[in-house]
Amino acid sequence: MDEMTDKREIRKKIMMLRNAMTPEEIEAKSGEIVRRLKGLREIRESSTLMVYLSFGSEVLTDDLIRWGWAEGKRIVVPFCHPESREMTPCLIGGFAELETGHYGIREPKADCLRVVPSGEIDAVLVPAVAFDRQGRRVGYGGGYYDRFLPEIPRAARIGAAFACQIVMEIPPDPHDVPADRIVTEDELIAGIGNRLLDV
Repeated sequence: MDEMTDKREIRKKIMMLRNAMTPEEIEAKSGEIVRRLKGLREIRESSTLMVYLSFGSEVLTDDLIRWGWAEGKRIVVPFCHPESREMTPCLIGGFAELETGHYGIREPKADCLRVVPSGEIDAVLVPAVAFDRQGRRVGYGGGYYDRFLPEIPRAARIGAAFACQIVMEIPPDPHDVPADRIVTEDELIAGIGNRLLDV
């Protein structure tokens, strides 16, 4: 029970910190994070890249998506199913294919759904409320990524977070799938999920 309380406390504390940032701060720090992400070999070399659609005070991802299209990558985004708390990876070719969906988050329009087999995803950008330096994450409590990440064992798992979202330690959970790397505006952190070798 303590572990849940810890995660709940972490979620509450970090969301307060993140929501206290100004739109200008979020934009500037997101720009630096996207610049670093574009330099990551796992992202540069991916042909099918899954990116979350940013919402609220999250690291903004639209510029990374635009860059991916310009680089000729297939960009895949999550389509959530709240009844089962599962998500489906769907290909998008432009922001016009999106609408505001569940939880107020953008998602592909129902008539634009082009499902991509999860085995084709090379890298996935993972959102979270908080990460620790081992790559463990505290999500938003829905468990969507905890269910989805084991379906794509081959894909590089890259966390995107502001420096204020990095905490000392997150209680380990058997369902957690840690990130291989976490990128903040200040640094690149290698997590314990780090199965990626730089060549």
